Amino acid sequence: MSVEQLWRLISTAKGWSGWLVDDADIQVSAGSSGSASDAGIQRDVRIDHVDEGRRVDFVWWDRDEPSAKSYVQLEIIELPTGGSRLNVTEQLVGANATMSSTIDTWWQVRFVSLWLLALHSTVLA
Repeated sequence: MSVEQLWRLISTAKGWSGWLVDDADIQVSAGSSGSASDAGIQRDVRIDHVDEGRRVDFVWWDRDEPSAKSYVQLEIIELPTGGSRLNVTEQLVGANATMSSTIDTWWQVRFVSLWLLALHSTVLA
């Protein structure tokens, strides 16, 4: 998908709800705080940095496990052949090995959701 399409998916609560979580209540701007829920898990979210059109950095944590935070960077890479790629970097703090394995699986599901959105946008283009 285009950089602009991907940017809408990583820079708005509506976009997050399309692939990243089930529901998001946050303004994606530096310094803002909000919440997200996914599969019944409630997370608090703080947006640390936004590079307009390119990158969003945030930290989030399970409300029931606030010591296990996750620092996430979503970065759009424009491809020379057109389209874009999303690089995701996540750093877990206070997580155990079981949590790390679960999070890896969770991201795989999220990437499939994002891929399906990209496929849908290509088909409709």
